[in-house]
Amino acid sequence: MRAGTAWADITPSKPIHIAGQLHARLGEYAHDPLTINAAAFDDGSQQVAIVSCDLLFLIDDFIGEVQSICHERFGIPARSVLIACTHTHAAPCTTPFLPGEMSAEYMDGLRGSLVDVVGRAVDDLEDVNLYASVGNLDQFGFNRRGLHADGRVDMYHGSWNDDFAGVEGPRDGRLPVIFARRPNGDVKVIIPSFAAHPTSFESETFYSADIVGSLRMFLRRNLGEEVGVAYLTGAAGNTALLQLDDNPERERPWYGEEGYTRCGMYMGAEVLKMIASTTEPMADPRIRLVQAVEKIPIRPYPTDFDPEKLSWGRDYFAPYRDDWPRMLREESPVDVRLNVLRLGDAVICTNPAELYVEHGLAIKDASPARVTIISELTDGHVGYVPTTEAFAHGGYSVWPAWSSKLAENAGDTIVESTGRLLAMVDG
Repeated sequence: MRAGTAWADITPSKPIHIAGQLHARLGEYAHDPLTINAAAFDDGSQQVAIVSCDLLFLIDDFIGEVQSICHERFGIPARSVLIACTHTHAAPCTTPFLPGEMSAEYMDGLRGSLVDVVGRAVDDLEDVNLYASVGNLDQFGFNRRGLHADGRVDMYHGSWNDDFAGVEGPRDGRLPVIFARRPNGDVKVIIPSFAAHPTSFESETFYSADIVGSLRMFLRRNLGEEVGVAYLTGAAGNTALLQLDDNPERERPWYGEEGYTRCGMYMGAEVLKMIASTTEPMADPRIRLVQAVEKIPIRPYPTDFDPEKLSWGRDYFAPYRDDWPRMLREESPVDVRLNVLRLGDAVICTNPAELYVEHGLAIKDASPARVTIISELTDGHVGYVPTTEAFAHGGYSVWPAWSSKLAENAGDTIVESTGRLLAMVDG
């Protein structure tokens, strides 16, 4: 196996709008760098590249342009360039569908940087030994949907409320990692993944890769500044850093400046432990990439939902009530691009959704691979994909909008299709 890595700074040089909240914000300065980070692999018969972007998300058409240019310039198949977003809430607007304005100048520069990084990662290919392992984090990555006593659900409704009745669903504490070492033992590139919104910062007006940037800096301080770190966010549509149960004082140790630093140390220490303790490389690792496009319809607008009655977010959600007939007519069904990439005895399963953790757990539990990574918000963005239970309880991420529109069984479709792809790369 050969592996290559490259990265580039994509932090804006001036104030432009930030995405990640339902209100517009301008980025005034850089707290830490926004970067794009690529890992390329070549087993002698096939090449793939995985690109991790410190962005909220990217839409399908933009990603398709980048993939096509990479094919034209470097010969790598367009669909073999997998482009994922970490989902930081402190990066520029990259879509017209959220509050704030896109910068055409920034998007042009981003397109060029993505192509350049893929090319440099391919040029950097060299012989490596490939490894994979799974660690565990038990102190963050909690389900963020809290139950009221009457059965309703609200995001971040926790045990500091008198009518708190528990959390709606599970969490996934597993921290899978794929990494490559040069023949001399130096670590060349690391691909970690965890199922939680990577957001220790919330409504700030600065640019930040958030906890992914903190993790990256921690790993490079310990392993060398030339180590590539291509972080992939797991199934995190309903998980975050805040613990809802057993937290009557609403303690927030993983948030803010101190939490940002602590998150990088906590995740990074677990990654270092896995790198130190995983001594056997994969035997004769091979690449296999299989793909599917599921056409999933947009669901009917719910008759019992009135956005005018919301206590927050009315300005964002209300316009979709009138636009829903057009969306059903012109935009349904939605192409949902899925990939399963096998690297030796590890696999990376990608989807373009903000996938609920229950779906990620189902994919991992059914996977025949020794190590399974989920990478959401990859090759596009199709919005939240909740469970059928979540639709019954309501709350943010099931409220209808561009950010939550697919049929209620979309998660089951993604799990089942990914399972078929996994069977194709098994053995």
